Amino acid sequence: MKTPILLHIPHSSLNIPKAVRDKLCIFDAELERELLRMTDRYTDILFGLPTITSHSIIYPVSRLVVDPERFEDDEKEPMAAVGMGVIYTATSQKTLLRTQPDACERTELLDAYYHPHHRRFTEAVAELLNEAGQALIIDCHSFASRPLPYELNQENDRPDICIGTDSFHTPKWLLDSVREAFLKLGYSVAINHPFAGTIVPLPYYTQEARVLSIMIEINRKLYMHEDTGEKGPFIARVKDDIAMVVSHIGQP
Repeated sequence: MKTPILLHIPHSSLNIPKAVRDKLCIFDAELERELLRMTDRYTDILFGLPTITSHSIIYPVSRLVVDPERFEDDEKEPMAAVGMGVIYTATSQKTLLRTQPDACERTELLDAYYHPHHRRFTEAVAELLNEAGQALIIDCHSFASRPLPYELNQENDRPDICIGTDSFHTPKWLLDSVREAFLKLGYSVAINHPFAGTIVPLPYYTQEARVLSIMIEINRKLYMHEDTGEKGPFIARVKDDIAMVVSHIGQP
């Protein structure tokens, strides 16, 4: 039986609820630019693969509200040092996005968005483990073709595809399968560059070897106009190529 796949799509949404928008310190025009820089736009389309898997978790609001891929505790989150912990206070340009929320607002935001998302994520993995005895998470992202000021990796040489791995949850056969499939399609591929790692629900992290995970990041220049946010002419081809890669993920 083939390992069931769960697509995790955390950063595709542009939705910012009014109550949160009112807390932001930037004008509408700058907010639009920030959303353009920070949103993994169209990843819900690129990784919408209903013929391959019916299991997906899509975060419903923008990462500028609460980022579901940050540690809840800022002391454990490296990006908190640049104002981009679980609740961003800085923009990608290292300017002020919002003031630090007080304890009450922080709790409200986490309870409204972060905790429900991670409950759904954990429950989805548990369901696949119960049904099939194994689960494969694909953490679905895109990245800017040039480094943004906030990013830790400022190297300009960026691949078409970045694959993120975890030493416990990404076996060699899984990495090799995804890497070789993209290479055969003519894409340049880098491992853990410019971004590293892949997500696993915390209850299973380094505890359950039956939970596999790999991150696939697509360079935005391949499928969209980065200056306007509009779809590019090759988005359908990129989507088809992703589907081909995912559908042919090998087995050990």
